[in-house]
Amino acid sequence: MVTDTPRPARARSAEEKNRRRDDILRAAERLWTTTTYADLSMNQVAREARLAKGTLYLYFDTKEELFLALLSEHLHAWITRTAELLRERQPRTPTEVSDALLDSSETLTPLRRLLVLLGTVLERNVRPELATEFRRDLDAQLGRLVEHMPYSPATTLRILRHLYAVAIGWQQFSESLPGLDPNTGEPMQDAQWTFQSEFELVLRAVVDRLAATDS
Repeated sequence: MVTDTPRPARARSAEEKNRRRDDILRAAERLWTTTTYADLSMNQVAREARLAKGTLYLYFDTKEELFLALLSEHLHAWITRTAELLRERQPRTPTEVSDALLDSSETLTPLRRLLVLLGTVLERNVRPELATEFRRDLDAQLGRLVEHMPYSPATTLRILRHLYAVAIGWQQFSESLPGLDPNTGEPMQDAQWTFQSEFELVLRAVVDRLAATDS
């Protein structure tokens, strides 16, 4: 249970600072499961992490900077897992590549939700140099996937861009109001759990098509 008693304001060692930073990220992540991004405040994060609000700003200047760091953490974890899977399986056919990407992309709802925020909120509201640093780091991280894919770097990056676009699109759709059943006129109830099958359908089609044109 989270208490209202704040912890010491300043961490002294590098280990303490890293642990404090991680505590802040975990607090923001917990709150985000029940609070919309727009309604979530730095005050709430500070209370959840049992820190004074001023201490929070020693680590992150803004809410956008905090969530960009959270996104970077989730992206690094996914890229690491995907690179390991590709290295282990060494896929050669479009089906094998799709299987590996799909297996590494299960249970990624938090990452997909953060990616929705990236282009709409985060990059538009953080310091330009921080956004540039994020993009450079992401490009470097994606290079780890390129070296394990059986296609040219250009084709691999096209596949990853489609993976990104489809993931964001279907996540936004799954969070929207359900559509109406054309037969009954009632709200459809399956919008939340169609993501994986529809995502797989598009991903396999993209990999098959791009693999056929790879040179």
